[in-house]
Amino acid sequence: MKVKTSSVLALVSLSYFFFYRGIGTIWPYLFQHLNMARVFLLLAFLATFGWLLFFVTFFSWVERKELKSLLRPTGWAIFGSACISFLYFREVLRVFDIDFLGEIIFSSRMEQLIPFLPLLAATLILIFFIALSGQELNWGPRLKKAVKFGLGGAIASFIPPLAVAINFLLTREEQWFSALIPKGFLLVGGMIIIVISFLGQGFFLFSLAQAEEFD
Repeated sequence: MKVKTSSVLALVSLSYFFFYRGIGTIWPYLFQHLNMARVFLLLAFLATFGWLLFFVTFFSWVERKELKSLLRPTGWAIFGSACISFLYFREVLRVFDIDFLGEIIFSSRMEQLIPFLPLLAATLILIFFIALSGQELNWGPRLKKAVKFGLGGAIASFIPPLAVAINFLLTREEQWFSALIPKGFLLVGGMIIIVISFLGQGFFLFSLAQAEEFD
């Protein structure tokens, strides 16, 4: 699969998560309905493979271009995306009440790690964008601009899991980012973070999908 194709799939994935997180932030009560929560969560799990596939194909492109300095950051991004897929896989098992490797996936040790996995994933993906933005590539102005937008989106994406991890350290309670945002000013701030993340990474993926450099 080409980078352009996987960029489109990742953009579809990103768009779904923008919708999913937006709904969860504004109308969190919708997920209190079991069947509704199951549908949204299953689609979210499937959507995680969009980013994972993108980083895998980008890794192959980096190998072909022999850009050795990008190999490790891209590999880390693959691992970070796999962490997100695992998190949603775990939630799918829980919501659908499926007993699969429960002694491992839902062990007490895993419960202590889960709140930090989104932060780990966001950090690894942020490292990828930092490395990419610092790489001297023979790309056009639009694509270089898109990388900067992607970096901005990755920075914004880093904030919610950081808040979740800090909340867990302080309260020992695992909560979604949407549950940490009260109504009013902070709700607006949370939505701004989500929008910046979507626009930044969305412009990056859209630009890659159209770039002649990946034909």
